[in-house]
Amino acid sequence: MENEEKIVVLKKYSSPIDANIVKGALEASGIPAGVIVDNTANAIWMAPVRLVVFERDLELAKKVISETDETEPDSIDFESDTNEE
Repeated sequence: MENEEKIVVLKKYSSPIDANIVKGALEASGIPAGVIVDNTANAIWMAPVRLVVFERDLELAKKVISETDETEPDSIDFESDTNEE
C-alpha cells in the first residue's frame, strides 16, 4: 500500500450538477477529479456534494477553479475543508 495517494476535498457544492461542471473543467485541464454524493444523507438533509482531487493536484486545481468557477453561488469555500477524507 505504499503507492496509495491521499484524496482531499477541493470544494463542496449543494448540487451534483454544479460539482460535475467543475469536475469537467478540472479534467479538461488534465487534473483527475471525482464527485462524492452521499444519497442517504441527502434524503434526510442537504448534505454537501464533495469535489475531490489527489492531494498532489490540490494547488493546481485551486488555480484552475479560481479561473473558471467565478459564478458559483452554490459552492462552499474550499479553504475550510481541504483536509477531509
